[in-house]
Amino acid sequence: MTEKIYHPLKLTEELMRANLPVVSVSSDGRVDYSRELTKTERNLANSILSAHDPTPQADELRLKAYAEAGITIEKMVFALWRELKCGDSTDADKIFSEMKDIDAGIH
Repeated sequence: MTEKIYHPLKLTEELMRANLPVVSVSSDGRVDYSRELTKTERNLANSILSAHDPTPQADELRLKAYAEAGITIEKMVFALWRELKCGDSTDADKIFSEMKDIDAGIH
């Protein structure tokens, strides 16, 4: 029998949106709460756990791909600063082109 894997950050956000007092979540689905859940809250939590899709969201995949390509926030800020203050858009254009290529591969 295969154990279900959970996306801790994504599951934490789903539980918090349901106003559950979540403190931590692990990839094996263990959830710690700041207090004992009511029966209604337990049912809600169980339904969220059952419906959870651990697939990373597009934004998460995009940021990971940017980092792997060497596109950092610092590089973006310096490129934008040079474009804004010096009128040199060379670096900003290059980064933007790389980001568009990455974005095209992420659905």
